[in-house]
Amino acid sequence: MKFLCTKVKPSWLTSPQNKEKVENLNLEIKDSFIGVEIKNNDPSEEEVKLINDAVDKLFGNHKIAFPVKVIEI
Repeated sequence: MKFLCTKVKPSWLTSPQNKEKVENLNLEIKDSFIGVEIKNNDPSEEEVKLINDAVDKLFGNHKIAFPVKVIEI
C-alpha cells in the first residue's frame, strides 16, 4: 500500500483530541504517520491538496517540520 503522509511523534498521537483532529480532516493513522492511501507513486492533485490542507490546519506555522512524502506501508 502506498501512503501519502507525514510523520508525527508517536506521543502526539496518544491524545484522543489529536486523533480526532486527524480523523476529522479525513486522514488515516498508520503507525506514526498520518495521511491518505494512494493507488500509485503519483498522487492526484486532490490527494496532495487534502494532505497539504490538513497539515496546514494541524500544524500551522510549524508545517515545514512535517514534510509530506509517499511511503510503502
